[in-house]
Amino acid sequence: MNENINNPTATDTPLNQPNVAKLQKGNKRSWVSINLMAALIGMVITGVVSYAFAYTETVAGIHTWFGFAFIALMVFHLRNNIKTLFTYIKKGKGKQLTALSVVSSLVIVLGVMLELAPFKNVLEIGQNLRKSILVEEGSFQTLTTNVGTQGKSIAIELRKGAHYESAPQPLFLGLTYTSVPQVAFWIEDLNGQYISTIYVTQKITNASFVSTDDIFGTVSRPESLPFWAHRRGVQYGDGIVMPDGNNTDLDGMTGATPLGNYDVRSQLTTELRQFKVMMEINRSYDFNEYYHADRFPQDPIYSGSGSSGQPSVIYSALINLDDQQHSYFLNPIGHGHHSGANGTLYEDMQGIDTALQLVKRVVVDI
Repeated sequence: MNENINNPTATDTPLNQPNVAKLQKGNKRSWVSINLMAALIGMVITGVVSYAFAYTETVAGIHTWFGFAFIALMVFHLRNNIKTLFTYIKKGKGKQLTALSVVSSLVIVLGVMLELAPFKNVLEIGQNLRKSILVEEGSFQTLTTNVGTQGKSIAIELRKGAHYESAPQPLFLGLTYTSVPQVAFWIEDLNGQYISTIYVTQKITNASFVSTDDIFGTVSRPESLPFWAHRRGVQYGDGIVMPDGNNTDLDGMTGATPLGNYDVRSQLTTELRQFKVMMEINRSYDFNEYYHADRFPQDPIYSGSGSSGQPSVIYSALINLDDQQHSYFLNPIGHGHHSGANGTLYEDMQGIDTALQLVKRVVVDI
């Protein structure tokens, strides 16, 4: 019987420690490479979605975390391959290819910053895709004003917020209806001087947005858009600045009150290089704990119809045609008088909550 079966001698092959270490190192490299590929795929997919579709925080968050993972994995990858990388750079055409890579990167950065073709064209294609697909926002209406007017094109994109529509209100015979906001967009100079109206909802211009107890007859409710009305400074009799049913000065600047998301396309009527685009928005039945139905019991306008709610909210964006920016967000800067008694801008936003959620965002594109 062979006694060496149970008694291995020094001549038997020992465990090869260097091979095991090499195998473990290879496994680590494989793990890093596979996860690098996964992170890269994730970044590519979320990048394409961000390019072609409307912005969402979810997609941006996923893209960011894939980016962090990619950076961390690249650290491991470079630590294991840094010597090989420098060898590639030093040998053959490595230096030329490295220089070409650096120059190409600089061309891309400068091309985007300076808005040169074809970089600008590629970005514009993405903007047009996001506007046309609108996966996040759904359908929208396009309103065109100041048709035939010569001037630089302006587009205002309004996307409705969580409180754009009111809760159902009783009508008669068990029927109900919902209220949507009245809106005005206009242009001012940097000193707050009114220049021109871009768009105002039709119920304001034809005076069909009236108090339910008909305090003012056929005149639009003064609390609806008081800041815009006083800024214009047009009087329609007895000191009333809200348009009456016979006005013609707002023809071409109005359209049906949109029930949801909409875009306004128009032409600028100013030669100023710097100016402000303004918006005022107000909706009925937008009551809260501060602006409740009995907040101003001695005010016949606020308490008379029982539908005033929170005052109008005013938004603004400073436009500078000499910079490289083309899109501007309108941000809230204050509110109007709760019953439209004056054209003062009240910057204290105490008591304003859901009125700030009438819109999700408003963007001006020049």
